[in-house]
Amino acid sequence: MERNATFGAMRSILTALSFLGLTAVFASGERLPAGARFAGMGYAGLTLTDLWSVRLNPAGLAGLEVPTAGLFYQSHYLTNELSQQGLAFATPLGNGTVGISGDRFGYSLYNETTVSATYAMRFGDGLRAAVQFDYLGVRLGENYGNSNAFTAEVGVQAKLSDAIWIGAHVYNPTQAQIGGPYDEQVPTLLRAGLGYTFSPKLVMTLDAEKDIDREERFRFGAEYHPNQALYLRTGIRTGDVQGHFGAGFHLKQLEIDLAVAVRSQLGASPIISLNYRFK
Repeated sequence: MERNATFGAMRSILTALSFLGLTAVFASGERLPAGARFAGMGYAGLTLTDLWSVRLNPAGLAGLEVPTAGLFYQSHYLTNELSQQGLAFATPLGNGTVGISGDRFGYSLYNETTVSATYAMRFGDGLRAAVQFDYLGVRLGENYGNSNAFTAEVGVQAKLSDAIWIGAHVYNPTQAQIGGPYDEQVPTLLRAGLGYTFSPKLVMTLDAEKDIDREERFRFGAEYHPNQALYLRTGIRTGDVQGHFGAGFHLKQLEIDLAVAVRSQLGASPIISLNYRFK
């Protein structure tokens, strides 16, 4: 019984350390995109079109052709207290796309919530731009208080040739702060990316990210789909180096994406997302 208590205490300590480490990562600017497609590609996707562009480069929503709804769930390092889940919906409207999304990270004693509204627009076949407004909420349990902030982000994608797209994204240009008991600066992020389509079956992406208060980070991803139903993905990102692997299955209007990010010190973070494309 004493041995079980020791193991229980050790697990609680490790969980707490992991949680503190991940929340420090979030606070320091590592606001990871959502969706298993991007996760499988090392979170490199500034030039891609996807529903979950709402959490990477909202300009990508302008490339959607039909209304799309989706959800995702991620367990950071296989720990329930570090889980993240979210919903998103986007629909084309004339030359533009309107999107809404929301996600939550954490558990009852600490959680972060983000709710976003997006408008993305196409300017011909080779230029897309978007503006997005975000509500950020932080809450501590046991009546320790909560706080919130509002911020914005802008993004653009441009076609240089049939094979090459570039993208750029700015998060929190207003340098908003989480007030109340937290007094935390919301990170301001500058991102730029390049996407190269080698063939209709293979695309590779390279993104760079700079937090104005931290060193730059780089992300690389690749997606290969041998047929219309199967997608295979891999990627890597710097900073705290992680390897990424994923697969996608497209069944008519339903897209099922699975991915895992592996960090040697802390283990694996699996993620699943489901997208449904309306006719």
